[in-house]
Amino acid sequence: MKIYYKKKFWASVGSLLLGLALPGTCLFVGWERFDLKDGILTILLILCGVSGILRSLDREKSRQDRDEDRDERSRYNTLRGRALTFQVLYGLNFAILAACLIGWGLTDKAAYIQTALPCMALFIAGWITRIAGDFYYEFKG
Repeated sequence: MKIYYKKKFWASVGSLLLGLALPGTCLFVGWERFDLKDGILTILLILCGVSGILRSLDREKSRQDRDEDRDERSRYNTLRGRALTFQVLYGLNFAILAACLIGWGLTDKAAYIQTALPCMALFIAGWITRIAGDFYYEFKG
Protein backbone atom coordinates (compact mmCIF):
# COMPACT_ATOMS: atom_id res chain seq x y z
CA MET A 1 0.00 0.00 0.00
CA LYS A 2 1.63 3.21 -1.20
CA ILE A 3 0.50 6.74 -0.39
CA TYR A 4 0.59 8.74 -3.62
CA TYR A 5 -0.59 12.11 -2.28
CA LYS A 6 0.63 12.56 1.29
CA LYS A 7 -0.85 16.03 1.81
CA LYS A 8 -4.36 14.80 1.09
CA PHE A 9 -3.74 11.62 3.05
CA TRP A 10 -2.81 13.40 6.28
CA ALA A 11 -5.63 15.92 5.88
CA SER A 12 -8.04 13.02 5.49
CA VAL A 13 -6.61 11.25 8.52
CA GLY A 14 -7.19 14.47 10.47
CA SER A 15 -10.78 14.62 9.23
CA LEU A 16 -11.32 11.00 10.18
CA LEU A 17 -9.89 11.58 13.66
CA LEU A 18 -12.11 14.63 14.13
CA GLY A 19 -15.09 12.54 13.08
CA LEU A 20 -14.21 9.89 15.65
CA ALA A 21 -13.40 12.40 18.41
CA LEU A 22 -16.98 13.44 19.16
CA PRO A 23 -18.39 9.93 19.67
CA GLY A 24 -15.17 9.06 21.50
CA THR A 25 -15.67 11.86 24.00
CA CYS A 26 -19.32 10.94 24.38
CA LEU A 27 -18.21 7.48 25.55
CA PHE A 28 -16.55 9.12 28.54
CA VAL A 29 -18.90 12.04 29.21
CA GLY A 30 -22.25 10.51 28.32
CA TRP A 31 -24.55 10.35 25.33
CA GLU A 32 -27.21 12.79 26.57
CA ARG A 33 -25.61 15.75 24.72
CA PHE A 34 -25.17 13.85 21.43
CA ASP A 35 -27.97 14.97 19.11
CA LEU A 36 -28.87 14.76 15.42
CA LYS A 37 -26.49 17.57 14.36
CA ASP A 38 -23.60 15.84 16.07
CA GLY A 39 -24.46 12.58 14.35
CA ILE A 40 -24.64 14.20 10.92
CA LEU A 41 -21.35 16.04 11.48
CA THR A 42 -19.68 12.83 12.66
CA ILE A 43 -20.90 10.88 9.64
CA LEU A 44 -19.80 13.61 7.19
CA LEU A 45 -16.34 13.90 8.73
CA ILE A 46 -15.83 10.15 8.73
CA LEU A 47 -17.00 9.81 5.12
CA CYS A 48 -14.79 12.69 3.97
CA GLY A 49 -11.84 11.19 5.80
CA VAL A 50 -12.32 7.72 4.40
CA SER A 51 -12.88 8.97 0.83
CA GLY A 52 -9.79 11.19 1.03
CA ILE A 53 -7.67 8.33 2.31
CA LEU A 54 -8.91 6.06 -0.47
CA ARG A 55 -8.25 8.76 -3.10
CA SER A 56 -4.72 9.32 -1.80
CA LEU A 57 -3.98 5.60 -2.08
CA ASP A 58 -5.13 5.41 -5.73
CA ARG A 59 -2.49 6.53 -8.25
CA GLU A 60 -4.85 7.98 -10.86
CA LYS A 61 -7.10 9.79 -8.39
CA SER A 62 -4.06 11.23 -6.62
CA ARG A 63 -2.72 12.53 -9.90
CA GLN A 64 -6.06 14.21 -10.64
CA ASP A 65 -6.15 15.80 -7.18
CA ARG A 66 -2.57 17.02 -7.46
CA ASP A 67 -3.20 18.49 -10.91
CA GLU A 68 -6.31 20.23 -9.61
CA ASP A 69 -4.38 21.65 -6.64
CA ARG A 70 -1.64 22.94 -8.94
CA ASP A 71 -4.04 24.54 -11.42
CA GLU A 72 -3.26 28.24 -11.70
CA ARG A 73 -6.87 29.35 -11.92
CA SER A 74 -7.93 27.54 -8.76
CA ARG A 75 -4.85 28.83 -6.89
CA TYR A 76 -5.59 32.37 -8.08
CA ASN A 77 -9.21 32.09 -6.94
CA THR A 78 -8.08 30.72 -3.57
CA LEU A 79 -5.67 33.59 -3.07
CA ARG A 80 -8.30 36.15 -4.09
CA GLY A 81 -10.76 34.60 -1.67
CA ARG A 82 -8.25 34.69 1.17
CA ALA A 83 -7.38 38.32 0.42
CA LEU A 84 -11.05 39.30 0.40
CA THR A 85 -11.62 37.43 3.64
CA PHE A 86 -8.72 39.26 5.25
CA GLN A 87 -10.01 42.63 4.04
CA VAL A 88 -13.55 41.99 5.28
CA LEU A 89 -12.40 40.71 8.68
CA TYR A 90 -9.94 43.58 9.02
CA GLY A 91 -12.68 46.13 8.28
CA LEU A 92 -15.18 44.38 10.55
CA ASN A 93 -12.65 44.25 13.36
CA PHE A 94 -11.96 47.97 12.90
CA ALA A 95 -15.70 48.74 12.97
CA ILE A 96 -16.20 46.76 16.19
CA LEU A 97 -13.18 48.47 17.74
CA ALA A 98 -14.48 51.90 16.75
CA ALA A 99 -17.98 51.09 18.07
CA CYS A 100 -16.52 49.94 21.38
CA LEU A 101 -14.45 53.07 21.74
CA ILE A 102 -17.42 55.30 20.88
CA GLY A 103 -19.60 53.37 23.33
CA TRP A 104 -16.99 53.77 26.03
CA GLY A 105 -16.70 57.47 25.32
CA LEU A 106 -20.47 57.96 25.58
CA THR A 107 -21.25 55.71 28.56
CA ASP A 108 -17.92 55.28 30.40
CA LYS A 109 -18.66 51.57 31.03
CA ALA A 110 -15.72 49.20 31.42
CA ALA A 111 -17.42 46.47 29.36
CA TYR A 112 -16.69 48.42 26.18
CA ILE A 113 -12.98 48.55 26.97
CA GLN A 114 -12.96 44.85 27.81
CA THR A 115 -14.45 44.17 24.40
CA ALA A 116 -12.18 46.65 22.63
CA LEU A 117 -8.89 45.23 23.96
CA PRO A 118 -9.06 41.87 22.09
CA CYS A 119 -10.24 43.70 18.97
CA MET A 120 -7.32 46.09 19.30
CA ALA A 121 -4.90 43.19 19.72
CA LEU A 122 -6.29 41.51 16.58
CA PHE A 123 -6.18 44.80 14.69
CA ILE A 124 -2.52 45.36 15.61
CA ALA A 125 -1.64 41.73 14.83
CA GLY A 126 -3.27 42.06 11.41
CA TRP A 127 -1.44 45.32 10.78
CA ILE A 128 1.93 43.80 11.74
CA THR A 129 1.23 40.70 9.65
CA ARG A 130 0.41 42.82 6.63
CA ILE A 131 3.59 44.88 6.99
CA ALA A 132 5.70 41.74 7.51
CA GLY A 133 4.11 40.14 4.44
CA ASP A 134 4.79 43.24 2.36
CA PHE A 135 8.43 43.27 3.44
CA TYR A 136 8.77 39.53 2.85
CA TYR A 137 7.43 39.63 -0.69
CA GLU A 138 9.27 42.87 -1.49
CA PHE A 139 12.67 41.41 -0.62
CA LYS A 140 11.90 37.88 -1.86
CA GLY A 141 11.02 38.80 -5.42
